[in-house]
Amino acid sequence: MSVERPLQRIVLLEDNGAAAQQLSSRLAADGAPSIVIARSWQQAMELLVPALGSVVLVRETFLPVPAQCSAPVILWGNGTADALPAGVVDSISDQASISELLRCLRYASERASLQMALTRAASDDPLTGCCNRQVLQDRLKQGTYRALRTNQPLAVLWLNLDNFSHVNDSLGHVAGDAIIRQVADRLRQILRSTDTVGRMGSDEFTVILEDYGSPANLMHVMKKVVDELAEPYRVGEESLLLGCSIGIATFPEGGQTVDDLLLHAGLAMQQAKTQRGCHFHFYDERINLQATSQIEFEGQLRRALRSNELELHYQPRVELSSGRIVGVEGLIRWRHPERGLLGPNEFIPLAEENGLIVPMGYWVIARACHDLSILQRRGIDLHVAVNMSFRQFLDRRLLATVERLVAKTGIDPRKLEFELTETAVMQRPEQVQQAMAGMTGLGVRFSLDDFGTGFSSFVHLHRLPINLLKLDRSFVRGIAERSADRQLVAAMIHMGHSLGLQVVAEGVEVRAQMEILREMGCDQIQGFFISPALPFDELCYFADAYSMGRDNVLSSIPQGSPPS
Repeated sequence: MSVERPLQRIVLLEDNGAAAQQLSSRLAADGAPSIVIARSWQQAMELLVPALGSVVLVRETFLPVPAQCSAPVILWGNGTADALPAGVVDSISDQASISELLRCLRYASERASLQMALTRAASDDPLTGCCNRQVLQDRLKQGTYRALRTNQPLAVLWLNLDNFSHVNDSLGHVAGDAIIRQVADRLRQILRSTDTVGRMGSDEFTVILEDYGSPANLMHVMKKVVDELAEPYRVGEESLLLGCSIGIATFPEGGQTVDDLLLHAGLAMQQAKTQRGCHFHFYDERINLQATSQIEFEGQLRRALRSNELELHYQPRVELSSGRIVGVEGLIRWRHPERGLLGPNEFIPLAEENGLIVPMGYWVIARACHDLSILQRRGIDLHVAVNMSFRQFLDRRLLATVERLVAKTGIDPRKLEFELTETAVMQRPEQVQQAMAGMTGLGVRFSLDDFGTGFSSFVHLHRLPINLLKLDRSFVRGIAERSADRQLVAAMIHMGHSLGLQVVAEGVEVRAQMEILREMGCDQIQGFFISPALPFDELCYFADAYSMGRDNVLSSIPQGSPPS
């Protein structure tokens, strides 16, 4: 496919003025562009304007063609050449007709234009015009060579917009593309022409700063970048503020190879993300040690899923009106071969970040169903609740997997309970409601965990098939000492009951808390006052022992008695 571009300038390298004038007159008579005559390559290249479709006609006496020549070169002589000299794209006889000459010139111009377009496509990002990843890596490699040879500083910036996915989700990809172009334009405006701006993908950019002089100058550049990117972005009638996180790795302190510099700038960028707004962070070795440790820990967690190192411990839930254990909450543990038994806070955030939370969640459900089937065979009537990640809830295989596990283990699905956090429920209430509807069709129950710590929306809450509200331990902790905490918890219990829900108080650690909650009408309690989370075998022994006597400890206080 040819690229249409009008031929507007013909530069003739000719030392015979008469021949040049004759050719110019013939072209003018035919309506073609007039020839611009040059006497040397230096003069010819000053006359070239590649964007206007320039070509060079050259006599053999002016060969070879300089490497700096940016326009297609055609040899004009006594005949056509069988083998074209280096730098020459075609040849034509000086006896050829004007139409043949023009056809030759236009073909050479169009072919050069096409070659330039292909080169740009291979090296430039099509959305922003910045160089792409491959070209940026090549320029960074050359930059490190220059920095090493001249003993001049070099820095690599890795830039990422914060929460950019929300722009695409809320305003569409056209708006997202517009913002990406604005970021590229702002970077080019404030940086030097010798600096390199590359787009690594989506909302990530990399900048190579060479020969910036001193650390103070680098800090000055970073301040300009941060200030510029902190300005609002315009998308149609919308004005958006987006944070950005920038990681900086300097050569050679932050890495001596291209891969190391890019890796370490990316790690520093992740550190910058811990702060809101536009911030930058310099790489240091401690980040690398932390990242290496996290990568190793992630690999160990993956092995734990395959090697049966995960366990499910159960914390009993007691009904205050009867003193009976009516349910248990399954809490995941990791029996690490070197670090011992790890609680969920030590590995669940990592699993959420790398996606392991989904297969881990299926393991938890499968284990809970297996243990519930054993409880049923032993005649121990308990609800078994497990926590469910929001990401797990969005998985399309969830309903089919739960159906299969219920059928395989033969459990009563009405005894299986999933706990969702308040924040997760409110993220996508319509999608959550649809998923919950399919599960409640099986008989599965739901409870809302950590109630009061998120952003409640009762418009959505009363539409969801929730059976229990679980008050977060942070509200329960101070009820024995502070009247304001008691009033707040009493109001939350009343609100739960007004919605037709049972209320469970978590984190009950002393008798005084239990007595106050019973007086308030709280339905169930859970916490160390009853028992810590127990391995399954210990839970079975505990449930048997409790049913034979420990419930008397709770039921010995008559309903409505004032706390001691």
